[in-house]
Amino acid sequence: MYKESEKIIMLKVAIALRQLIKRNKTFVDVNADKDDLVNSYEKIAANSSADIRKATVTNAFSGNKKSTIVTIILIVESMGFTMKDFADQYDKITEKDIQNFKEMILKNRS
Repeated sequence: MYKESEKIIMLKVAIALRQLIKRNKTFVDVNADKDDLVNSYEKIAANSSADIRKATVTNAFSGNKKSTIVTIILIVESMGFTMKDFADQYDKITEKDIQNFKEMILKNRS
């Protein structure tokens, strides 16, 4: 039971992070330089206020490994969001979202 709860949390974190980065990818601002938008794992790592590796960012977005709260905060803030933004996304995730995410992961592995 404990391991399943952890896995669900890891998946919800990954889903919420993906929803935030999707917002950045679809954000259109005629006044913003496209290169300034933090819309990739590499840009998240480079824009972080700490030394965070791209692999660490990738792991957080994959839902396969546990991420520390520090890592999650660094990622969220480097994308230009607040933890409230992250929490709002996290709280909206449904069981169906989790199931769809699991299916997408399995599909991508095969």
